[in-house]
Amino acid sequence: MIDWPHVALNALWILGGAVILAALSYTSWLAQMRGLSTRQLLGGSVFQFPLSIGLSLVSFSLFFLSRGWLERVLWAVFAVVFAWQCLDLWRHHG
Repeated sequence: MIDWPHVALNALWILGGAVILAALSYTSWLAQMRGLSTRQLLGGSVFQFPLSIGLSLVSFSLFFLSRGWLERVLWAVFAVVFAWQCLDLWRHHG
């Protein structure tokens, strides 16, 4: 039988990775259109906001998929930090 909650949690970190890759691709394209280097835009909110969303999704998913308590604590810390960064970017640049 298929373990649907496990499938959903794995789909969540895959979605987070896809968001990160899409943000990197968009930032690279935008830099090319503006005649800038990609590095110049990586520190801006155009990349940092979706990066924070993607890393939050990955961390949240791996929190529930991990088995040891130390892993869970570390993934929880990462999830909170990235969610806070996302909220902060949204509040100040949105």
